[in-house]
Parts: sequence; C-alpha cells; structure tokens
Amino acid sequence: MAYGHHPTPIKSKLIGTVNYLQVHKIPFFKSDVFRNFGVSSARGKAILERQQDRRHPEIETRGRKKLINPEQILAMEQILWTYGFQARQLTWQGLALQAGISGISSRTIERAMGRL
Repeated sequence: MAYGHHPTPIKSKLIGTVNYLQVHKIPFFKSDVFRNFGVSSARGKAILERQQDRRHPEIETRGRKKLINPEQILAMEQILWTYGFQARQLTWQGLALQAGISGISSRTIERAMGRL
C-alpha cells in the first residue's frame, strides 16, 4: 500500500492522528505517522495539504434560505422576556409584528421559535 491510492479511512486516520498530536502539543515526526499507516512521505504530505480542500464549509450553502434569520428570532425572544407573563397573550403573528417582521405565516414563526 506504499504507492497509489489510499482508502478514505486511512486518510482520515492519518489526518486525525496528526491533528490530535498537534492539538495536544505532543512531539512527533510526521514520517513516523506516515510509516505507521503505510503511506509514503510524499503522499502523506499531499494528504495533509488537501485536508482543508475536502472538508465541508462551516456555513451551510445548500437548500432554501431561511425566512426568519437568527437576529429576528433573537428580537422575538427579547420581546418575550420583556413582556414576561403578558407575552402569553400575544399570538405568533402579534409577536412577529412586535419584532418588525411581516409576511411570514404563524406556523413558520412557531417552528422557528420552537428551535430555541
């Protein structure tokens, strides 16, 4: 397995081992880690360099955009904390109007607030 393609589990173990050792500041030689997993030194360096390219982005870019953003949810939560017990009399639409949100169904607001 010294040459050619290496399966994803081997690559993941190699990356995980190097990351663990670096995070915990344990002294090590990368060549020893490569040898342990049966990867050549050049291929091991290539795997470590490509690890950032293959990772998923932190921000979700798939799917439909959210109708209610986190700032709006926070504004509605602040209203609930401000009014206290009296906020129980507000409907979902009323709560949204108090926060300056319009054009969104009450069910959407209820689901968004339910995720808190």
